[in-house]
Amino acid sequence: MIALVLDHLWQSSIFVGAAGLLTLALRRNSANVRFWLWFAASVKFLVPFAALTALGTYFLTTIISPLYAPRVTLIEPLAQPFSSSTPVLAIPGFKSAPAEMHLSLAAILLAIWAIGFAAIAIRWVVRWSRVRKLLRDAADTKIVAPIAVKSSVSRLEPGLVGILRPVILLPQGIEQHLSPPELNAVLTHELCHWQRRDNLLATVHMMVEALFWYFPLVWWLGARLNVERERACDESVLATGNDPGVYAGSILKVCRVYLQSPIACVSGVSGSDLKRRMDTIIENRISIHLNMATKFLLARSATFVVAAPLALGLLVSPKAIAQTPSGEAPRTAPSPGTEAALRHQIEGWENKQPAVEALGAGMVAATRQQQAAIQKSIDDFGALKSIAFNSVDPQGWDVYAVVFENAKTVWSIAPLMPDGKISGMLFGKAIPRDGTNAPSPGTEAALRRDIDGLQIGQPPYDIMMPGLVAATQKQLAGIEQDSKALGALKSLTFKSVNVQGWDVYEAVYDRGHATWTIAPLTDGKMGGVLMTAMHIEAPPHPGTEASLRRYIESLEKGQPNYDEMVPAMADTVRRQLPDILATIKPLGALKSIAFQGGGPMGMDVYYVTFEHGNAEWKVAPLTADGRVERRGFRLLP
Repeated sequence: MIALVLDHLWQSSIFVGAAGLLTLALRRNSANVRFWLWFAASVKFLVPFAALTALGTYFLTTIISPLYAPRVTLIEPLAQPFSSSTPVLAIPGFKSAPAEMHLSLAAILLAIWAIGFAAIAIRWVVRWSRVRKLLRDAADTKIVAPIAVKSSVSRLEPGLVGILRPVILLPQGIEQHLSPPELNAVLTHELCHWQRRDNLLATVHMMVEALFWYFPLVWWLGARLNVERERACDESVLATGNDPGVYAGSILKVCRVYLQSPIACVSGVSGSDLKRRMDTIIENRISIHLNMATKFLLARSATFVVAAPLALGLLVSPKAIAQTPSGEAPRTAPSPGTEAALRHQIEGWENKQPAVEALGAGMVAATRQQQAAIQKSIDDFGALKSIAFNSVDPQGWDVYAVVFENAKTVWSIAPLMPDGKISGMLFGKAIPRDGTNAPSPGTEAALRRDIDGLQIGQPPYDIMMPGLVAATQKQLAGIEQDSKALGALKSLTFKSVNVQGWDVYEAVYDRGHATWTIAPLTDGKMGGVLMTAMHIEAPPHPGTEASLRRYIESLEKGQPNYDEMVPAMADTVRRQLPDILATIKPLGALKSIAFQGGGPMGMDVYYVTFEHGNAEWKVAPLTADGRVERRGFRLLP
C-alpha cells in the first residue's frame, strides 16, 4: 500500500510539473486557461494512473491481444498481475492461527493519516458551520442580481456562499464604505465566481488537500488555484467595462474594513497576493487569446495524459488467443524455464521481496501497482508446498497446479521472452471437484442458453450471478459480434474438467468452432464462463496480410511504420517497442505468412514463420484509409 501511494504521488507530481510548464508558456494568456491547467493537476490526485491502466486493460485490450468475452470471476489476468478476483475462501477443516497483536508500519501510518484527515475535516466543518449560521441570520437586500443577495451583521468580506444554490453575502452597511461604482464592481466580481462555479471547484481541491494533507505540493497547488481564479475574475470584471482604478480601490477598501473568507469554498473578493493583483488591475493588460496551435498543443497534451495509462493497460495485458497452426500438433510439455520462473516469483512474494528483475517492463509496472493485494493473497495462502505442471491452455500458456499450506491454486504463465523474463501470468483458486472427469450438473444446459441468447442479442441474465451480468453487459457488443460471425450452434460436447475445476466444452458452429469453459453453477446460476479459443471459417479481410508483412519488415529494421497505424495503436507500439524488438529480433528473417482463419472481434489470424521460430498474429480489418486499429502476436513453441 505504501508503495502504491508513493507511485501515485510521484506520478501526480510529474503531472503538476507539466501543468506548471504549460502555465509558464501561457503566462501572457488568460488566467482562466492557467486556472484550468492547475485544476486538472489537482484532479489528477483523485485519479490514479492505475485506474486508467485498469480501464485500458478491461476495455481496450483488443488493440494488442484480443480475448473473447473474458467473463471470468475466479481467475484474473495479470494486468492486475497476481490478484485473484474473488475473495479468498476458507478451506473446509482448516483453522487459522490466532493473529498476533502487533502494529505494522502500514497500520501506524494509516492511523497518522486518519488523524490528520479528521483534523482538517473537522476544522473545515467548524468554519463552514459558522458561515452557514451567518447566512441563516442574513437579511434580504433590494439589490437585483441573477442570484440572491443578502446582508449580514458580520465583518466577513463580500463573498459567494454555497455550492449548489450559492448566495452573495454582503456585510451590513457596505454601501457606507464603497461608492455605487465600487459596489457594482464587487458584485460583478462575485457574479463571476458564481458563473465559473468556483465554490464547487474549490471544494474539489479541498478534498485533495484533506486526502493528501501530508504532501506539501497539494497546498502549494491550492495557492496557485486561488491566485488564478481571482485573476480570472479580475479580467472578467475589467472586460465588462469597470474602471480599473475604481475596481482596485474597492478591493483595497474591502481589505481594510472586512475580514477575509475563512474557507476556500467561499469565494471572496480579496484573494491572495494583493499587491501583484493591484498592479495587474491598474495596468489592465489585455490577455492574448489562444491561437489554433496553442489549442492543438493543449488538446494533444490532455489526450496524452489519458492515453498513456490506457496504453499501459494494453502493454501489461497478457490476454491472447491460441490456435494450433495448420499441420502442427499442440504442445503438451511445459515451455522451458516457466516452472523455475514461477517458483522464483512465488518465493519472492513469500519473502515479501517481489522478483521484479525477472519480469518484463509491462509486468513490472502492473505488479508494483497491485503489490499490496498480491501480497495479501500470497500471505493468506500460506507456505508453498508443491508446483506441478498440468497442461498447456488454449492460449499457449503453461498451467501449473500450485499447492500452498492453506489453498490449492492454479497458475498460468506465458512462455518466457527471449531474455528469460515473464511477459504474463495469472492465478486463481481451484474449485474442488470429486475427481471424476464428468460435467458439473447443469453446466451444459446453462451454456447452451448462454450461446443461444447471444445469437439473438438477449443474454440469459436470469441465470447469471451479478458479477457475470455486469461483465456481459460491458462487453455485449464484442460478444454479439463474434457469436453472429460463428453462426448457429450445431453441437456442444463436454471434453474434460480443467485444473481450475471448470467444465470444458467444444462447440461447433455453422462457420467455425470454439472452446468454452464454465464454472460449476452456484444455486443454478453461472458465476464464470469464458470462450478460450475460436476459429471462424472466413476469408481474410482485404489488405491485412500485406499490412502485416510491411509491419514485420519495419520491425526487422527497428523502425515501425507508425504512419500505417491509427494514433492509439501507434502510441501503444511506441511504448511496447523495446519488448517487441527484444522478442522479434531473435526470430531472424521473415520466411512466410499463412492465413489461418477468422478470430475474435473479426480479426484475421496468421501463422508467421521466421528463420528461427514461429509466431501467431492477429490483425483487425483495416480502416477506410488503410491503417491498422488492432494487432497482436504471440510466440509459438
